[in-house]
Amino acid sequence: MQRGSNPDYWIKKIEKPQIRDSEVNKKSLFLGWTVIRFWGKDILKNIDECVRVIQETIFQSKITNSDDFF
Repeated sequence: MQRGSNPDYWIKKIEKPQIRDSEVNKKSLFLGWTVIRFWGKDILKNIDECVRVIQETIFQSKITNSDDFF
């Protein structure tokens, strides 16, 4: 049997990291962190876009947090 023809294998293979990422996200958010995820290939191919997303997230975070002081 070929690996690609075993749907149970692929479902488990995909679900496991999704569950792990969800738990890590919950814990990080609870601790006050902002979670941003990129695929490694996207960082290599579109580093400028990844940097832009990070910059916008930081900027938005500063705006949101500065509202707490007024």
